[in-house]
Amino acid sequence: MNFTNLMEMPVRGHSEIDFVDIHVDGDNGLYIDPERIALSNHPFAKIATETLEDFFYSLYSAAAEENSVELYRLLSFGREPNETHLGMSEFRSRGKGTTPEIMLPIIHDMIDAGMFSPELFTQISDLPLWTPNFDCDRMSDLTTNIIRSVLVEYTYSQFEYWNLPLPENDFFYAPTWDICRHEWVTKEFPRFLSGGYTVLLVPKDFVGRRMLSSSDELLKKYVLKYRQQEHLDQRSEQCHIRVMQDGTERLYPPTKQELYDSEVRGNSAKDYLRWAGNRYRGIVKELHADHHFLSHTGDAYMSDDELDHFLYSYS
Repeated sequence: MNFTNLMEMPVRGHSEIDFVDIHVDGDNGLYIDPERIALSNHPFAKIATETLEDFFYSLYSAAAEENSVELYRLLSFGREPNETHLGMSEFRSRGKGTTPEIMLPIIHDMIDAGMFSPELFTQISDLPLWTPNFDCDRMSDLTTNIIRSVLVEYTYSQFEYWNLPLPENDFFYAPTWDICRHEWVTKEFPRFLSGGYTVLLVPKDFVGRRMLSSSDELLKKYVLKYRQQEHLDQRSEQCHIRVMQDGTERLYPPTKQELYDSEVRGNSAKDYLRWAGNRYRGIVKELHADHHFLSHTGDAYMSDDELDHFLYSYS
């Protein structure tokens, strides 16, 4: 059942609320996306983004120094949270989130591949771009833990705004990133309840059905575009010659599908993407610049109608 139903709130859809109307008895197939948070004008987005950036700089510095002890410390608090009820379907087996045992090999692999550079790793949301073992669910889990204190404050504000029963002498301990101390801290947080389930509410702008940035988008929309131009500049054998109406010949690059079939298919897409990332150093910033434009048009976020359709017909 949805949060608003259990709390008997007089709302008829997401156009009347600021948060994601989660199913509190399971996961909801949505993910907290740090890039969407950074692009949002939501009142809680600024402090959430500052917190994520502070963690990112700490992680980046430890990786650049190849400080395994510090990396282990930084990656020790990404375990799967349950309070937001976001992530994969409730019917999956529960994962372990981003434990250091999972994350350390990923980070060291990125270090060995030279991916920790200002051009390739520009923000925390870039992590899933370069590794085959870090997906939407784990990125969302890590993000949730980093900004937990922000989400608690936001949930409190919504409970207060809607005159919902606030926690009384019911607390739990959980990790969050401390932006002043630049480290993880374990704090006592109030336990917000809905139908007996612990909940944390999340602003609508913060979520998506996938991350805004994906390796698939980076590869097909940006890398293959640059490869097309290279083939055209080199007048490679994969280019196509077209005879125009006036009898002149015009050279066209191979299609993106042709390039994917000849250069990527059958090989590791992430290895190809890493090769391309080092070759075309500006593609990640180009990707994020295009997403910045989408944020101004509203296309970077799920609409109220999309959320209604997804969450109120979700089974």
